Amino acid sequence: MLNDLICFITSGSTSYYLRPLNCMVAKLLDYFMAAQYIVRNQKHQNLFCRLFTSRVATDFQKLFHVLDASITDMEWVVSLYEPQNRGRSCWKTANSVSPTVLVWSCVANIEMGSSLDDRIEACDRLASLVRHKDEYKYIIVEEGGVDSLMKLLKENCSLVAHIAAANTLCLLANEDSEGTIMKEMISTFIKSLLKKSLMRDQMQAADLVASIAERNPELKQHNLIQDIGTHPFCSKALWKLAQGSVSNCRTLTETKGMLYLAELIAKKRDDLRYNCIMIIREITAIAESNNEFRHWAFTRSSQAAKAVVDELLGVIKELDDTKLRVAAIKSIDSLARSFSAKQSGVIGPLVAQLGNTDQDVATEAAIALKKFVSTDNYLRSEHSKSIIEFQGVPLLMKLLISGDKKTHPHVLALICYLAHHDSNRNVLIKAGALTALQTIAPRVNTEYKELETFVLRTISKLQSYLLRSNNKQRVQQASYSLLQNRAQHLLTQ
Repeated sequence: MLNDLICFITSGSTSYYLRPLNCMVAKLLDYFMAAQYIVRNQKHQNLFCRLFTSRVATDFQKLFHVLDASITDMEWVVSLYEPQNRGRSCWKTANSVSPTVLVWSCVANIEMGSSLDDRIEACDRLASLVRHKDEYKYIIVEEGGVDSLMKLLKENCSLVAHIAAANTLCLLANEDSEGTIMKEMISTFIKSLLKKSLMRDQMQAADLVASIAERNPELKQHNLIQDIGTHPFCSKALWKLAQGSVSNCRTLTETKGMLYLAELIAKKRDDLRYNCIMIIREITAIAESNNEFRHWAFTRSSQAAKAVVDELLGVIKELDDTKLRVAAIKSIDSLARSFSAKQSGVIGPLVAQLGNTDQDVATEAAIALKKFVSTDNYLRSEHSKSIIEFQGVPLLMKLLISGDKKTHPHVLALICYLAHHDSNRNVLIKAGALTALQTIAPRVNTEYKELETFVLRTISKLQSYLLRSNNKQRVQQASYSLLQNRAQHLLTQ
């Protein structure tokens, strides 16, 4: 059987997965060595020992076992390479073979399956084995399964086969310390699959790239944006690749990607618009944490930055969609330190959302405004005046009294920041901010200890301001009475 198999393999031009054959031949050699040892051991014993020693039966049992095992294994390995059996040996005996043999079956079918469906099924089977037991990850890598999967991924075949191979490779990626699997896979996948002519295939491919990027953060350290391009059916993939990656976000801004994103948001297609807003959300999140990138990408003279901000404000003002509004508000709040005092038009839409009946939107608006007036914002005084001018205080008071509890700490902090400026205190006191802080703050402080000192200091400032105002008023009243009495006295004289 072995001679026939070797002749069959060497005579053809087809590429074969030879790992099972090589390992099995080595195993057969061990079997034959064991059998030879038993025979020699019996040959050198005298007749008395061979007839009357109980060990004879045991040795012959061992001989039978190793010869029988060699026949069984050889039959299996021969059947693995027979064309009529390919694609059928993967799981029929899954409960009766070792994990290594099961992996060999699957990988052999991926390499040599008689049909593409058989090869896809073998990929899915490998993925199922990995999900079932971590042990299979090491075995698949050790037995050359990664090379076979990569080979299928690069073949000019259906997208279904490519996706099956890619899904299995994703499960194996954490066994690859250098990240070679993912780097090569993502590069191959992007360059070949996104060239599919059918829109459905493009969307499936892009979704898989997004899934790969989401599960493998290390990919974001490699500049893949240029490979993907700015194709609309790539928006989700771009979003995932942009997450936490300065280099990918920089590439998007360098390639006029922000202008293109602004155009796509304006086209009002919900899924695409959401993905584009989330890409911008990732870019602005990087800008918030990276001063150099923020100053470079969001300069006041940048037409791309202006276009993006205009579209975000349009979403906040016009769309009755919580998911989109929240994402847009988050993007604006990440840019709070980028807006000049003259750009008060940004403040107005955020203040208006304080009155939104959707508590998630109202909360995000309060969080965003808080960043505009916090102590690390150079223009906090000017921004706080804009909030007052856009009638933000009454909305804050209403939100503090009737809003959701999760909103209270953000509203309290925003009121405290506004009260930091002496010119705002009169408006706050007239709106009832002092009373509200005194009654609501103790309940909130029990859960948010970091607010306690801030709120107490604000209450003290408002009380001092109120005391000074009352004293000033009393002085003014006393002066007015004195002048009135003086005038009356002069008239009587």
